[in-house]
Amino acid sequence: MSLIGNREFRAIVAAETLSVVGDQLSRVALALLVFERTRSAGLSGLTYALTYLPTVVGGFLLSPLADRRPRREVSVTIDAARAAIVLAMAVPGAPFGALCCLVAVSSFLSGPYTAARLALLRDVLPHEQYGAGMAVRQSLSQGGQLVGFCVGGFIATGFDPATCLVVDGLTFGAAALVVRLFVRSRPPVATASAAGSAASTFGFIWRSPARRAILLSTVTGVFLTAPKALAAPLVFELGLGGGWAGLFMASEGLFSVVALAVFARYVTADRYARIFPVACLAPCLPVLLVFTTSDPLLIILAFGFSGAMWAVLTVVAASSFVDLLPGDQRGRGMGIAGSMNATAQGMGAFMAGVAADRVGAGRSISLLGLAGILFALLPALLWRSAPVVDGQVNEAQVSTTRSRTDS
Repeated sequence: MSLIGNREFRAIVAAETLSVVGDQLSRVALALLVFERTRSAGLSGLTYALTYLPTVVGGFLLSPLADRRPRREVSVTIDAARAAIVLAMAVPGAPFGALCCLVAVSSFLSGPYTAARLALLRDVLPHEQYGAGMAVRQSLSQGGQLVGFCVGGFIATGFDPATCLVVDGLTFGAAALVVRLFVRSRPPVATASAAGSAASTFGFIWRSPARRAILLSTVTGVFLTAPKALAAPLVFELGLGGGWAGLFMASEGLFSVVALAVFARYVTADRYARIFPVACLAPCLPVLLVFTTSDPLLIILAFGFSGAMWAVLTVVAASSFVDLLPGDQRGRGMGIAGSMNATAQGMGAFMAGVAADRVGAGRSISLLGLAGILFALLPALLWRSAPVVDGQVNEAQVSTTRSRTDS
């Protein structure tokens, strides 16, 4: 069966794209809503960070549900719960403290949601199609972010931020319905007694150089979030019109869509192991240019190529990682990796802002890019030293055998 001909795959990526659009609507709405109520940029930034940071806690505590419970039901339940949470945020006059709590709970649930969704994608796709499927998923995710930011800005300007939250709630509800109707239920892959904890899975990941390298590659988001986080300050610093900030931010998504289409067409999954070290280093290289130029077109190219290479790294890392995890630990493992990536982005946005206050936006972006290259050497070299780089599936089989023996 072809990738696009797979009804379950279409349903999963359609639902996830709806959820991504909804996430961006929430971020636009919350940033505006909190600032309108408090007139505090710091509190607005704190609320934005809460859309990322609790994810890692949810990933560690609840990702075992993606192995102990049917993955479709976990996805549907969390989307339905997040729909209710976001609609509660839209209640007029909700206290700021309650709003922060609701944001944190929604972000907390993103951890097990990511675990279930990525593991479910592997359930519906064979090994040889998973890489291409991840490329399609990532491309649609980038497009969903663009749509979400643009539509969110339009709705917030034409109506009010609370309307964004209502639309967001509807997208989560629609995503739950799509998965419920078009993805068949599968039994859990592990019983509650045999599944273990997220901590045991983290230890299982860390003991393998190859798995550890991929897990460390998710942390590069700390350094790669700076262009998006500092787009507006950079525009101000360069004396450009406000419209350039939108172009800077949009360039990552636009370049990613094109790059992923080309990547999926010409790079097969059996080559991912060879290109992983290069994929770790490549995203940080383009942003070194930012500090050296004031030409907005060159900055768009730097942001765009960095975002495109980051998207490729995500596909290569996730596709390789899923085959290095035995089936009964796949949900927890993917949840841990996804949660670390989301949390790294939240921390990166905070770090970028602190650095920009001290040395300027352009210099901060390039300095973080340089730091990212130095950090990326760690997973790249670790991967090169792994005993089975060209035989990822073999290691996954060994891991599965060992897991069954231990149990």
